[in-house]
Amino acid sequence: MDDLFTNILFQAKSTHTAAAAINTLNHQTTIAIVRAAERADRNVIIQPSTGTVLAYGVDETLAMINAVRRDARVMVSLHLDHCRDEALAKACVDAGWDSVMVDYSGLPYEQNAEKTRAMVDYAHARCVTVEGEIGVIAGVEDEISSACAAPATFEDTIRFVRYTGIDAVAPAIGTAHGVYKTAPKLNFELVERFGKEDTPLVVHGGTGLSADTFLRLIRLGAAKINISTALKKTYLGACRNHLSDAKIAPVDFDTAVREDCENEMYRYIALFGGVAQTL
Repeated sequence: MDDLFTNILFQAKSTHTAAAAINTLNHQTTIAIVRAAERADRNVIIQPSTGTVLAYGVDETLAMINAVRRDARVMVSLHLDHCRDEALAKACVDAGWDSVMVDYSGLPYEQNAEKTRAMVDYAHARCVTVEGEIGVIAGVEDEISSACAAPATFEDTIRFVRYTGIDAVAPAIGTAHGVYKTAPKLNFELVERFGKEDTPLVVHGGTGLSADTFLRLIRLGAAKINISTALKKTYLGACRNHLSDAKIAPVDFDTAVREDCENEMYRYIALFGGVAQTL
């Protein structure tokens, strides 16, 4: 497949950088992400969560993203993140989203592979690309929760990619969704081995990793790194801080919150793109 999503990933892969894939929350954070990407002169992937899309609507979310990215000076791809709802994923495909991520990793391997392959067949017939997950990534991602991790192996990852035909793969390498309580033990060997394959490798659970860890993962072959919790924390923190202002000025409030989110997302986008070396 040759589309916006894979173009961004292969461009990152070919330059030994990674595309930031950020879970937008609303219109203001979408603007913040695009402006941060423009500041860094880096392409970016905007990936609303399933919960966000269900709250706002498939067509409404697409229209919002299109309105913001229409005049962007960088490539901006729209990607559905972590979806176990087949009907919702198909609705995004039918509406013209760039890509979808189906997450059947909680099922036995054979069911995960079969259901992912079925979505690939459906999406590819409509020129939409698909990301899949192998192994189980622990933590909470909106309504998707996994208490226990199940690490992926290189062999299973290769087998999964070849059977399903997915365009990007997120193997469980030891990262977790949400906030880390202890430093994760990552499978750098899997990243290095799979980084030599053609299919782009995705790292989920990026928030909380150190700059050195990010740079090592990218150097070994990670082409897409997901950021969600960092934006949520920044957005809610900025809302609390700016609500203390005495004047009643919603536009000024939105602007201040958006700027805080833009500055925070710029740090990640710049790091992943080699524009900066620290967070």
